[in-house]
Parts: sequence; structure tokens; C-alpha cells
Amino acid sequence: MIDLKKMSILIVDDMDNMCRSIRSMLKILDYGSNFRLAGNGKEALQILRQFSVDLAIIDWNMPVMTGIELLDNIRENKELRDMPVIMITAEANSEIVAEAAESDIDAYLLKPITVQSLGTKIEKVIEKANHPPESIRLLKEVRNLIEAKKFDEAIPLCKQAIEADPRSSRPIRTMGEIFFKKEDIDLAERWFVKAAQMNHLDVFSFHHLGDIYLKRNDLDKAFRFYEKAMKISPRHVDRAINFGKVLLQKGKIDKAGTVFENAIRLSGNPMELREDIGTCCLNTGAFNAAIAQFDIIHRQFPKRLDIMKKLAIAHESTSNPREALAYLVKISEKDPDDFDVHLRLARIYVAMKQTFRAEEILQKLQRKDPEHKEVQRLIAKNL
Repeated sequence: MIDLKKMSILIVDDMDNMCRSIRSMLKILDYGSNFRLAGNGKEALQILRQFSVDLAIIDWNMPVMTGIELLDNIRENKELRDMPVIMITAEANSEIVAEAAESDIDAYLLKPITVQSLGTKIEKVIEKANHPPESIRLLKEVRNLIEAKKFDEAIPLCKQAIEADPRSSRPIRTMGEIFFKKEDIDLAERWFVKAAQMNHLDVFSFHHLGDIYLKRNDLDKAFRFYEKAMKISPRHVDRAINFGKVLLQKGKIDKAGTVFENAIRLSGNPMELREDIGTCCLNTGAFNAAIAQFDIIHRQFPKRLDIMKKLAIAHESTSNPREALAYLVKISEKDPDDFDVHLRLARIYVAMKQTFRAEEILQKLQRKDPEHKEVQRLIAKNL
């Protein structure tokens, strides 16, 4: 049980005066006995790893790590995830409402904050934490069973949660999640559709419906549901990547690029994400988009031969042999045993009618693999 007067409170806001103002209000209310302040999400996570906290009051919009990114980290941590969180925001638009539902924000508080509004919100949140509704209690048990992969045990409990709160889409979408993880996507689809019909901001259900149709290779429906999810809540990196990949497969390269850049901006590991995006672009024939991503990586990691090779392949595929050649020559000097690189070099030299250079490489390749069909074809073409 959390004691209103004795609880430990974490206040997170990049504006120091706002942190201090909230702390002053809490002292007026006589709520909390221990206060910790953080200027961004990363600082807050360090505090949460070191100290016990009963309630977090977090600003939505912060540099370094936003409030919603901090909340995602909290909810993914088994030791922290049940901690009540109040999110402070300047406006209650549909994106904030959707993300509040998806990330299990206990409450959000609109600026400007008053002593009365803060006190009322905290009282409700702590009362709910101390005496959770039956549906919430059941869903926590369901969550633990899902994590233990005890799906058949989770189903009857989830049905009880639906009966306990029949007007909420959350237990219904949780049932969809159970069947999705059981890989019964037909039943998962039914539950997610029902949840989405009940709550048009249930972004979790729209996202998973996109996943289901992507699994079925139904790109039109996958596109439609990912697009709905992105319009409601555009800050989810994995969702953006999946949506971007569907856009690529549908030939909407420019729109995919915009979605990918937004995901990179939100990502904590942008170079790794750029590589994933670049490889996806390469595999789907969006060669110029692939070059744009690999160029950025290459500038930061100029010694990575695998990135140079992908750049060479992309340039070769866009009928830009001289750019491809420059990368392939560098790779061949560092890795003289890479058969594929030398084959690509030979192919370009033959196309450029540089007969002697092509012949030298082709002879070496033929000694390594006398039966290689493309080597034989290039030798005949180079005569």
C-alpha cells in the first residue's frame, strides 16, 4: 500500500523551475516525504535503478529521452512496471490520449498545474494503485501468464477481465494478444477487430492487425492498419519500420523515406536502424534510398567493408558503375579472397570494355571455380 504522506516521488522535467514548483505544491499538499528530481528520461532511469520510488510525475516533452520513451522503459522493466505514473502535458490531443492508453499511463495532467488539480489527480491514482479494479488485477495476472507462455491458462482469466469491465477495449485486445502469441492469427484478428471497433484510438489493436495482414502478405490491408496506427500515434519506432517496409513493397518510396527518417529520429540507436532500413531498401529495389542510408553509415564508419559492398551493389544497380567500381576496388585491396567482389569488378570492367583488367580478374576467378557459369559467360563476352 502506498501512503500519500510517506511516499517517495520522482519528478521529471527539463525545466528545473517546473520540477521545483511541483515539489513545492506537493509540500503544500503534504503528499510525499522524499522527492527526487530529474531533468530528462535518462537521468530519471538512473534514479529509478538506484532508489525506490512510489510515484513518478513525468513531463511529456523533454530532450535526450522523452516522457513517453521513459514510460516505455518503465513498463518494460518487471521491477518498475507497476509503478503509478502521471504524465504532464500542455495539451490533450488524440496522439497523447492514444499513447496514454498504449503505454498504460495512469493519468495525465494538463498545464498549467494548480495545487488542486495536482492533488486531485494524485489522490485518484494512488487510490487506484492501492485498490485496483478487478479487471486491472486480472489483467496483471494475465500479463504474467503470457510472459510465462501459459496461454491456455491466460484465456479464462482474460474472459473474466472482459466480464469485469465489458466497456473497455483493453481486456479484449489482450485476448487478441494471447492468440497472436499462440500464433492463432485468425482468432487474434477477431479480437483485435472487436477492440478497434470499440475504441477508434486503440492503436495497439490497429498495429497488430497490420502485423497479421503482413504475415498473410496482404499488403493493402497491412498498409491500411499501419497507416491508422501511425496517424494516431506516430512515435513508435517498430511500427514505423514495419509501415515503411510495407510502403516500400507497394512502391511508395518517398513516403517510406519520410516514415523511416521519423523512426531514426526517435531511435536510440540510429546507425543500427539506418543499416536495417538500408538493407531493406536494397532488397526491395529502392537503390537510391539504400545509398542515402549507407552513405551516412560509411561516413561514420569508413573501414566497414560490408557497408562499402552494399554501396557498390546499390550503385551498380542504378547504372552508376564508376561509383560502384571505386568501392569494389577498395574492398578487393583489403579482402583479396572475396569471390563475389571480384566477380562484380570483372562484370563492370567487361561492361566498360576494359578488356585487360577484366581478363586478369576473370582468369583468377576461373582458377578458383572453373565451372562458374557467369565467369564463363563474362570470359566469352570479353573476347
